[in-house]
Amino acid sequence: MTHFLKTIVAAIGALLFLTLTIPAFARVIDGVVATVDEEPITLSEVREAVSEAMNVPAGDADAWLREERDPSRIVKWVEPLIESLLVRKALAGTGAAVDNQAVEGAVASVRKSNNLSESEFAQALAREGITPAVYRKRIRWQMERGNIVRARKMKEVTVTEDEVKAYFQEQAERFREGSDVRFETLLIPVVDDGNDPGEKTIRVRLAAQRAVEFLRSGSTMKETAALLKMTYPGVQLIEADFMKPDELTADLVRELHKLRTGETSASFFTADGARFVRLLERRGGTLPDFSALKDALTEELTDRRSEKAYTDLMNELKKAAAIEIRL
Repeated sequence: MTHFLKTIVAAIGALLFLTLTIPAFARVIDGVVATVDEEPITLSEVREAVSEAMNVPAGDADAWLREERDPSRIVKWVEPLIESLLVRKALAGTGAAVDNQAVEGAVASVRKSNNLSESEFAQALAREGITPAVYRKRIRWQMERGNIVRARKMKEVTVTEDEVKAYFQEQAERFREGSDVRFETLLIPVVDDGNDPGEKTIRVRLAAQRAVEFLRSGSTMKETAALLKMTYPGVQLIEADFMKPDELTADLVRELHKLRTGETSASFFTADGARFVRLLERRGGTLPDFSALKDALTEELTDRRSEKAYTDLMNELKKAAAIEIRL
């Protein structure tokens, strides 16, 4: 169950329930933060989104939002809500809009495939810090993204067997079974500083976002750790010698499996904080026959192409829409 939940496209956050006025830009107590073809995105939607994305109560989200002073960060949080509205507007003209019945059917399918009763399913969600309502929102967004890509970019997403074989050869290193791996881990720990759990969660997630920005800008893991330490205590960069698969946690096995040598993972969260892992070297192991991996590889390559198709489509939709952000 945990693995499935972690593969769901994360719910997107935002901010802005503020009573302060910052010289660089004005903020209002209530109202509209953005419009898409004159359709509004309101402060209440933004507040709800940040609460869900950070997995904290709305009150904790508000407390953090009041302290945010960087307008560029506000834009980054609001943009995903704009994308959501653009997708739903585009789906309205395709006959592929996602209704409540479709969402309930998808939720029931997940529950049954995991052989869980409704109460067991709710308990599993609770262990992940997710309410049934938030889970349904995430499922809906995942379905909407899939539907709009299929409706508008199906040709770009479709893969052939020859393409899957070529992908297998290109990524062969990843699929060697029983390989030893050497890697480094960037840990952003949950700091026991006496603050309430909501504030701790927010701080870790914000620090992880900063790490993503540093890494995308070209900083090494070592440089990123040094930059984070300036504002966040306890950041660690840990380099491990070669380890066997059975010596690794399930989280590390999953993330390292996605990487080729020299690549760095996306952030992932464990009980002690946020982590990034970079694969330094992989040795040994046996490469399975293509036929054993064909179905999984087809799905993986399709997913990768779907992500690119979605990005391309979103650029097109944004260019065609009248978007105004009011901060």
